[in-house]
Order: sequence, then structure tokens, then C-alpha cells
Amino acid sequence: MQILTTRFGPLEIDEREVLRFLSGMLGFEDLNEYVLAPVPDNPAFTWLQAVEDPAVAFLLVDPFLFFQGYEVELKPQHRENLQVDGPDQVVVYAVVTIPPTGVKDMTANLVGPVAVNLAKKRGLQLILDGTNYTTKHRLFPEQPDKKPRAAAR
Repeated sequence: MQILTTRFGPLEIDEREVLRFLSGMLGFEDLNEYVLAPVPDNPAFTWLQAVEDPAVAFLLVDPFLFFQGYEVELKPQHRENLQVDGPDQVVVYAVVTIPPTGVKDMTANLVGPVAVNLAKKRGLQLILDGTNYTTKHRLFPEQPDKKPRAAAR
């Protein structure tokens, strides 16, 4: 099957690879079918492309590569929605925002991760309650200014 996208042009996808998000993504609850499109040569990132709307795609990142100690607990209703039998069936992503200042200032939404059961082709955006996570965790922390300073006299 072929889907049209505004970012990638036409994409040829296997219908068996379409993920079903029963509740959609936050702000896009009416879009329920997505496909994963990995970023070439960068396995940390992948695109979540809406099948029903060519203009809707979310950049996702593996949050565990960037945020040590990050934890996501699946509640019973999440497991039911995702049709999960065990914890090893779920892949967790964080939605990335690239601000106008560019890639160096990218942030990840750790309070609203995306959980995907690849075997059952089910996805769900979670809202983590009672955490210190926010919607804007920098992927690349600011680097201190490394310019040499003149010695004080």
C-alpha cells in the first residue's frame, strides 16, 4: 500500500506494519493509524507518520539513550489497550520537539511517552501522573562557553 506524506513523499508500506492507536495521539485523537519510519543512519530516532493525514508526523526518540533512570510504568488499562502479555513486548519512545533555534535545542516529552506493542501493532500515548518529568527535557544539555578568557590583572 502507498501513503502520501508531506515530509517523505510517497511511502510504500506493508499494510501489516500499520500501528493502531485507539485513542490517537494527544491533539490528534481522530488519527488512529500510523507507521514507523526509521531515520536513516540514526537508530535513536524514528518518525511516526500518520496514515490518514500526510502532514502529520512525529519525530520520536529512544528516551533511554538520553535519560538515565527514565521509567515508564504501564497501568493495567495501558496493558489492555496495547494487548501486552509481558514487559518485553513494549517499545517506548518520547516525542521530540525541534525549536526554531535548531537541533541543538531539541527537547523530549518525557511525561507523554509513546508505547508501542510491535507484535500486536498497537500504540498508545501515555500521560505519566505524579512524576517530575516535563514535556521539555533537553536532549543535548547546554555546553558551557569554552572560549578562553583573558586573565584578570
